[in-house]
Amino acid sequence: MPKEQGKNPTLKYYKLYNWAKTLIVSGVLKKGQKLPSENVLTRKFDYSRQTVRQALELLEQEGLIERVRGSGTYVAYDNASTAGSKPKVGLILSYFSEYLFPSIYDGIEDIMKEEGYEIDVQVTKNRLNEEALYLESFLRSDVKGLIVEGTKSSFPNQNQKFYRELEKRNIPVIFIHNHYPNMPFPSIEMQDRQGAKELTEYLFENGHRRIGGIFKYDDYQGMERYHGFINAMSERGYTVDDDAVMWYSTKDFEYKFSKKSLGHFLQRLKDCTALMIYNDEIGGSFLEYLETQHISVPGQLSIVSFDDAMLAEDHPMRLKSVVHPKYELGSIAGRSLVRMMKDPDWKIKDFNYRFPVKMNNGNSVKKL
Repeated sequence: MPKEQGKNPTLKYYKLYNWAKTLIVSGVLKKGQKLPSENVLTRKFDYSRQTVRQALELLEQEGLIERVRGSGTYVAYDNASTAGSKPKVGLILSYFSEYLFPSIYDGIEDIMKEEGYEIDVQVTKNRLNEEALYLESFLRSDVKGLIVEGTKSSFPNQNQKFYRELEKRNIPVIFIHNHYPNMPFPSIEMQDRQGAKELTEYLFENGHRRIGGIFKYDDYQGMERYHGFINAMSERGYTVDDDAVMWYSTKDFEYKFSKKSLGHFLQRLKDCTALMIYNDEIGGSFLEYLETQHISVPGQLSIVSFDDAMLAEDHPMRLKSVVHPKYELGSIAGRSLVRMMKDPDWKIKDFNYRFPVKMNNGNSVKKL
């Protein structure tokens, strides 16, 4: 499918449209599968029903979905019909977040199209059993290489036998966002630990000393960001109050971000002037909760985060955050995998890449 021209990517309906389109065109959602209902999409994205309908209407105009009265909305585009005799690479993701996945996929797809490869995309939803199924499937399907976002990457991985088999068969693998310890594959990552350290230093420069945090403990990025945070605090001679840090995982996300749980956490933050949050998706949700409690950002609480994801186009707040390279990350991962697939000596060469830390000019931090 050709990339769309002339649409404003900052508009809410376009973000939803682009997210759904990428899922459909990439094959994550297959022909005949039912899309979430308007009500579900409204809750998931916190958009109005009118915004959701605008996105669905655009998808329907392009023949990507069809709406059946009294039944629901279904995928109409047949990704399998576009598959041919081209060599195939696999892409395993742990999530398909609406603000990262489309751009990362575009970066990979542009390289693979240029080089004549098809992409088979699978999403584990951060479940190791799902990762095992997809790895086994790729081993059976004559895949030429794999780009992998690790699943539960802060935990020991139970699927090492599949990765050993990929190495044994000389099938290149490159990780994005994270990597598994003791596995001989390169990775393309942000410098999460350094990024968190620099965000903490930024808060110090603006007079903040009592700083809390929200971190994800079942992936490598979350643990690295926590390390950077506590290292910066320690170097300044401050300790982190355990009560001012909330941990969550994929499994307990709904509970941890319920109004009741957030209310308890907010009580524990009463002495804090600033908060570091795992990423902008969580930051945006927490910001909305603070608004319901009539707590202003940055007036009463400053927030820093990761990814540089734009909030709603009409929102005056831009979270101060470390910039995620998005398209560039996908492009470098795709280009590196192509080089590995063409190089018989890829195992003994260095294909790792770490993005330098870059912060945006967000306005979510108050100078004390």
